[in-house]
Amino acid sequence: MPAAAPSSDVLSGLGAAVLDALPLSLYVVDRRLRVIAWNASREQGPFGQPRGDVLGRPLRRVLTPAGYRATAPILEQVFRSGVMHEDTTETLRGRRLYRVRRIPVKQAGRVSHVLSWFEDVTEQRALEMSLIASDRLAFLGQLVAGVAHEISNPLASVAGCAEALASLALQAPDKKARQEAQEFSTLIREEVARCERIVRTLLASARSHPTHTSDVAQTVDTSMWLLARHPAFTRVRVVRRIPAGLPAVRLDPDSLKQVVLALAMNAARAMRGGGTLTVRAARDGPEVVLDVLDTGPGISASIRARIFEPFFTTDATQGTGLGLPIARSLVQGRGGDLVYKPRRRGAHFRVILKAAGEAA
Repeated sequence: MPAAAPSSDVLSGLGAAVLDALPLSLYVVDRRLRVIAWNASREQGPFGQPRGDVLGRPLRRVLTPAGYRATAPILEQVFRSGVMHEDTTETLRGRRLYRVRRIPVKQAGRVSHVLSWFEDVTEQRALEMSLIASDRLAFLGQLVAGVAHEISNPLASVAGCAEALASLALQAPDKKARQEAQEFSTLIREEVARCERIVRTLLASARSHPTHTSDVAQTVDTSMWLLARHPAFTRVRVVRRIPAGLPAVRLDPDSLKQVVLALAMNAARAMRGGGTLTVRAARDGPEVVLDVLDTGPGISASIRARIFEPFFTTDATQGTGLGLPIARSLVQGRGGDLVYKPRRRGAHFRVILKAAGEAA
């Protein structure tokens, strides 16, 4: 029976060829934490270094100081316990996420080496997060629909009381009391109508959307006319760049107006000291692209991933955290999408809408 190979030759020959053939980045260290194997994928991977520069060297001279401080205790734990350790790590370059397994290799009943195995799980994790977000939005849709239906009944009662108050006001002998009652009745009906519009918007975001189309230019103009009277727009200059001849889009006018209003209001609140809001549109093959840009401070990378998350808001005094999620739900329900596009200054949201008559 042949003698066991010395440590420096543990992964020579066929063993090294096998490791090079694996589509995984990996390396092996001995009990002194010296690198004795460094496969081809590792050379080209996120920490890529030629194996000739690392083989036989202490791991502390191969990894960054921070990387070594994080890695060495884990390797020493695996050597002591003989139990595999698994975690995830994110690279600084390329923002890739890796599942890392530290696997003990035993010889003569003791751990002689530890194999560090790196598997790229970036896309898998993104899919998992997408499914979680989808489930959360589905639950939110059911919740919103239930709440909206529950609100509809008392709203109808309040509206009926307002009508009764208006009728009684006509019978009041005192002219001032009659006038005040009529004013209160009108105010109540207006507030009820506003609440009913909110309920319709919530229901529209929670159910299948009707097959209606919109004229983009007309809907944007209506939205801008409404916003021009809002206090948040007193110091905002609006630039409209919408060419004539755009096809109708597969989204009903109320929903498209809701999307435009949500994006424009967010932009105005971001430009408290004033700025420019640009609304532009263009035909892009089977789609119409609507861009809403502002000259505010923009959205930091730290919160960018959460802007479409229900109830997430950075403005607790005015925001509800539902504007962007509902807007995106409305657009996606008709085969389009709402995305954020990073830029040097300000924020840029793009609404992608299917042109009427195009396949979803």
